[in-house]
Amino acid sequence: MTLFDHPEGVDQASNEPAESAVDGQQPEAAGLKRPSRWSVRNWPVRWKVLAIALLPLALAGVFGGLRVADALTEANRLRLVADRAEMIPPITNYMSALGDALVAVSSDGDAEGARKNFENRKSELQSQLSHTDVATDVRSGVESLIDRGQNLLSQVSTTGVGLRDEVTGYAPILLTAEDTITGSVRVDSERIRSQTEALSRAVGARGQMMMQELLVNRGGELPDPELRSSMMTLAGTEPSTLFGMTEVLGVDSPDAKSLQQQLVIRMSILADPEQVLPNNPVLRDSIRTTDQIAARLISENTGAVTQAVEDRAADRRAAALRDIALVLTAITATLLAVGLVARSLVRPLRTLRDSALQVAHTDLEQEIARLRAGVPGSERDPDPLPVYTTEEVGQVAHAIDELHAQALLLAGDEARLRGLVNEMFETMSRRNRSLVDQQLALIDRLERNEDDPDRLESLFRLDHLAARMRRNGANLLVLAGARVPHERGRPVPLATLINAAASEVEGYDRVQTVLVPDTTVIGTAAADCVHLLAELIDNALRYSAPTEPVRVVAGFENDGGVVVEVVDVGLGMTDADLRMANMRLAAGGEFSPENARHMGLFVISRLAARHQTEVRLFPASQGSRGITAEVYLPPHLLTVRPGEELASAPVFAPSAAPYVAHAEASQPESYEPASHPQAEPPEAAESGPSVSLLPRRTPGSSGITGVPIAPPEQPAQAPADTEHVRRELPQPWWEAEEPAAGPAASPAAEPQRAAEPSGEKFSPADTSGYFAARTRVSSTASDVETDSIYQRMLSESLANDPNEAALRADLDWQSVWDRGWSVAAEAENVPVVAHTEHGLPVREPGARLIPGSASAEEHLDDTEVPGGHERPVTSNGEPSRRAPETPERDPAAIRASISSHFGGVHAARSHARENDVEQSVDSDQGQNQP
Repeated sequence: MTLFDHPEGVDQASNEPAESAVDGQQPEAAGLKRPSRWSVRNWPVRWKVLAIALLPLALAGVFGGLRVADALTEANRLRLVADRAEMIPPITNYMSALGDALVAVSSDGDAEGARKNFENRKSELQSQLSHTDVATDVRSGVESLIDRGQNLLSQVSTTGVGLRDEVTGYAPILLTAEDTITGSVRVDSERIRSQTEALSRAVGARGQMMMQELLVNRGGELPDPELRSSMMTLAGTEPSTLFGMTEVLGVDSPDAKSLQQQLVIRMSILADPEQVLPNNPVLRDSIRTTDQIAARLISENTGAVTQAVEDRAADRRAAALRDIALVLTAITATLLAVGLVARSLVRPLRTLRDSALQVAHTDLEQEIARLRAGVPGSERDPDPLPVYTTEEVGQVAHAIDELHAQALLLAGDEARLRGLVNEMFETMSRRNRSLVDQQLALIDRLERNEDDPDRLESLFRLDHLAARMRRNGANLLVLAGARVPHERGRPVPLATLINAAASEVEGYDRVQTVLVPDTTVIGTAAADCVHLLAELIDNALRYSAPTEPVRVVAGFENDGGVVVEVVDVGLGMTDADLRMANMRLAAGGEFSPENARHMGLFVISRLAARHQTEVRLFPASQGSRGITAEVYLPPHLLTVRPGEELASAPVFAPSAAPYVAHAEASQPESYEPASHPQAEPPEAAESGPSVSLLPRRTPGSSGITGVPIAPPEQPAQAPADTEHVRRELPQPWWEAEEPAAGPAASPAAEPQRAAEPSGEKFSPADTSGYFAARTRVSSTASDVETDSIYQRMLSESLANDPNEAALRADLDWQSVWDRGWSVAAEAENVPVVAHTEHGLPVREPGARLIPGSASAEEHLDDTEVPGGHERPVTSNGEPSRRAPETPERDPAAIRASISSHFGGVHAARSHARENDVEQSVDSDQGQNQP
């Protein structure tokens, strides 16, 4: 089965997934254990979204239901209270009729009419009591009123009860009436309670006035002291009654003042022994005035109390209905929102699934087939998937587009490499032989000059420890108070800084960059930020388990700054150690006796103080182990604030080891894969391929660079004092910034890319330039010498019949340079003649030197001639013109030169890889600018 054979479950005719494959019912692979259908991991997205919203919905429903139930219960209770308040009018009418009947019977008035009115009011009260669900105490009180009132009236009418017994028999009935009225209305409203209390006091006031009127009308039946004492007793209970009525009438109201004035008049008459109480007109008028005010208060407040209770019950019922509507509306809106969110998730996922299957089973197969067949126009950018969002689904779609483009790129490279293998084989074999000889010579020189086996072993670990050694060297510079020289001042993306910091630690594969905002850091602070983050990441890795990752998260603050957090799941720190560490970080790199034990904190604090950044440590989230290191980058260190566009592509010095970024870079709204035409305008030449977090092929990573040969440069004059001057690595000509055009040129202007040679341009998609023969640049035609071997190989590879070309007589692989290789081989095989007394061989200086020496022209390299042109060289690397004498060689200088050479090559390759990523960022940001 090949890579593009149709798998099971795919329709061969329509190139569409079959129903069984879509529904997840295709046969399971051997050893593959799928989750259960009812497992949460196997739920559809709609179910998962609904499950996420189900708990809040349930809680909202429960709490909303409880609130609605309470409101309905309160409304029903108030409705019952309103019904019970309907008992107040019959009670007041009954007590008024009873008092009128007693007065009429006692004073020879219209006793028959008063008795008939009493019977009617009694029947009304009994009917209301039978139709109302009143409280038990209220029911007992009403029944007591009816029975006692009837008995008292019967006794007064038939047996002629005495005045004192009549008054003492009416007083308990009056008190029961007041308590019954107060118990009929039981609410938590202060205003309603005050009105009810005033109403009951008014009923009591009328009863008291009725009893005083009986004493005044029939007072002659009693002795004067006894009559005066009875009236004084009744008058003594009036102040509390008047106080309850005054709360409703108001202290300054005319009725309240009149009640107080009448009370004073009656008390003054009762206190004067000279005043005659029976049939006293002043006393009778005062009693009637008070009775009228109480009757008016009863008529006004009886309906008011009942209406207030009914209004309150209606309000509570309306509130309950409003709560029901709000709860139902919230639940409905939540369900609609959940449905819309689920739909917005499911539809792009379905589109992504269908498009990805279409690409995997149809489009990619057809495109690769066209590339292998060499169909014209087959090398084009693939069409992006129809998902244009920037969220996670859109990012997956963009990643699939990148994967599609990379697959086509690799297929195109494979097709082109097939045509180059035959032509490349001969040239590569000779070049490899020369490189192997040079490598053997280099190893031999290193072995002769180095006798320490530990140092020889350390050469194999040099690349692995280079980044850490460089960082330790930077630590020494920071400890010495020196600033690390920065070769560039252009802004650097924050994601690039984090990746560079992770690449400088030993366990970089455990670093996980979760989220990084799209912002850049000024070039003068970029290297220090990398150093600071590398120290924090290294510390987090050291104090974490070897299997635990370290997460790096970044985000904007309200003031425009950026906070970078390094979170580990390690051993953690005690509160005291944490406070001391934060104090040292805030100290800004002050020297103390603890610097030797906490050199990392000292370096971090010194770097933070240098750029006014803030670093602090705090424990991880509750329930977790480890420490979170927070780095705050103020706005003045950033060139892109939230909402701004990235103005220029940042360039950052490469780290010692490559690092694959995991940061979630912001994705453009639409993905346009980068194309690689043979000729493009300058604007297109400056824009690189779009940024992606997927791995991509980097030119030069194989060790064979495809960069064009630089134009000739004039040799720079050496400084006067070279002993203390740091030797800078040569900057490649294709990355050199053009000088300013004039005084008006801005120093912060974006450097323009140097013009490329008129020959073939190289790009990551065109790898044939990696293996093409390089040409020497010269200013005159006489200095150019054609490689006759390569031209002859090229002409023979284009011959019609390869067999005839192989049988030609002039096809001779010997050359005039073979003698030089033979002499070099003989020099390596010179036998050892002398031995020490212990039997060890003694080397003879110069016995194994290869014949030939470098030219001794002053101020010129061994392969250069005046004018900046290179001199033809022989196959073994020596110039065609020999020097008259061999200069004296210094082993230390040769060792330093070789070390510098390999360091420069390593830095140049890393710089080329980093420049490719930065140019990609330039291209994306240039396309995103309006």
